[in-house]
Amino acid sequence: MARQEQPIITPKGPYVTLQPAVNSLDFIFTAADVANFDQFALTGRELLLVSSSAANTFTLESVIDAQKRLGDITTYAIGTGLFSCFWFGAKDGWEQGLSKAFIKGSAATVKFAVVRIPG
Repeated sequence: MARQEQPIITPKGPYVTLQPAVNSLDFIFTAADVANFDQFALTGRELLLVSSSAANTFTLESVIDAQKRLGDITTYAIGTGLFSCFWFGAKDGWEQGLSKAFIKGSAATVKFAVVRIPG
């Protein structure tokens, strides 16, 4: 099966000319696909937000970068009701091919939100 594609959130700002419409600043977290795992389109401007309603873990899969380093973040523990955040900041070391980043949640109670910072 194919990995679940995480939606990309593009925040508004910093200069808005009109009052934002109702719900236009809102976003939702998407539950992890524990069978097929998850991915998102990677430009190097992404901020990954992770939440969990129970104690669980998540993993960020890396690839060997230009300096020949491999830096998976494996089974990072996230506590009940807490949030975690990771700034990709670059494609090197994270791009899995076809400009995708691979992420895994240990349970469906792990939820992801991917925010792409305009630049």
